[in-house]
Amino acid sequence: MSFLGKGNEGLMPKRICYILDQKNRSKLDLRKKRDNSKLLLKSDFEQFDFDFKNMLCWIYYPNYCFATIVDNKIVSCASAGYHADKNDDSIIDISTVTHRDYRGKGYAVSNVVALCEYILEMQAKKEIHYITDINNIASQKTALSAGFIEKRCSYILLRKIMSKLC
Repeated sequence: MSFLGKGNEGLMPKRICYILDQKNRSKLDLRKKRDNSKLLLKSDFEQFDFDFKNMLCWIYYPNYCFATIVDNKIVSCASAGYHADKNDDSIIDISTVTHRDYRGKGYAVSNVVALCEYILEMQAKKEIHYITDINNIASQKTALSAGFIEKRCSYILLRKIMSKLC
């Protein structure tokens, strides 16, 4: 369930891959979604105290994400990235991040569930991928708690290649 790649410091950590799509949508645990998971659009990010680019290492703001806001600060978010609404891409990679002071409170899984529900309702033919480091136990628990199914990373990579060719 993992793959290795060469990086700047030798081998990159092993990864664990998860998938959610229409076939296994019933596994999405909607009971984990909280009322405080709020949909934020690209235009909303500027009004909150949140260094999105540094926390997720993205160059661009995403078009949308689900976030938990405490005292006008985004403390946790799950995002599908800035390119997630492109119709020609059948695969959406999502990521999540929670400020260290707010971890262990269920915010990440709530935001992941809300985001996946939103994506699958908005774009039914999308396949959602969640890839995490094998040592990141909290992230693995988030994926499984939300309802993702673990898949071989080779399957995920093959699906990405096929989606680009078709």
